[in-house]
Amino acid sequence: MFFIFYILIPILIGYFLGSIPTGFIIGKFKGIDLTKEGSGSIGATNTLRLLGKRAGITVLIIDFLKGFIAPILALKLCNLIPLAVNLGKLPMVIAALFCIIGHSKSIWIGFKGGKSAASGAGTIFALDWRLGLITFSIWFLTVYISKYSSLGALVAVFTCPFTMIALSFKDNDFQNSIWIVLYCFIAAIYIIWKHKENIKRLIKGEESKVKF
Repeated sequence: MFFIFYILIPILIGYFLGSIPTGFIIGKFKGIDLTKEGSGSIGATNTLRLLGKRAGITVLIIDFLKGFIAPILALKLCNLIPLAVNLGKLPMVIAALFCIIGHSKSIWIGFKGGKSAASGAGTIFALDWRLGLITFSIWFLTVYISKYSSLGALVAVFTCPFTMIALSFKDNDFQNSIWIVLYCFIAAIYIIWKHKENIKRLIKGEESKVKF
């Protein structure tokens, strides 16, 4: 019985925190429906292009915090449940997964949303700060060189699982890191799939660039 709550709590926390449509709310205040403008995403990049730097940075920070808070909150609540078996970071991973799903499939706006890059980054920092720093560095360098935000996200999430595997072997603790590695692979596949239109535009040379 307790095991059900150990799974259910992270699912609920992750999804409902992730589903808060930050960009959509800010856009509505400014009279713009982000789901119908630009790329149709409510994420930071589309917000930046349509609403400006301040709105874009605000969405980026809040979406990041959603991903960061969800796994930590889920673990703290699950630790209050008496359970004979120690499942390690499993509650965090479940919350992280449903957070990125909630962000891209928000119940509040007809299961539309963003592409989960910022929320995904927040979950990575919550799961392992070293992984977060490395992944962020890869994203930043890729975007700085290429000027493509989407390409930065794609490269960062693709390398993320392999970075986590390397960290696990460095710590000689692969058994306890297996849940994070599994999450990184699933999240990478999901986020790359959400960027499929961006990939098509990158191949055609039609993807919009960002300015620093």
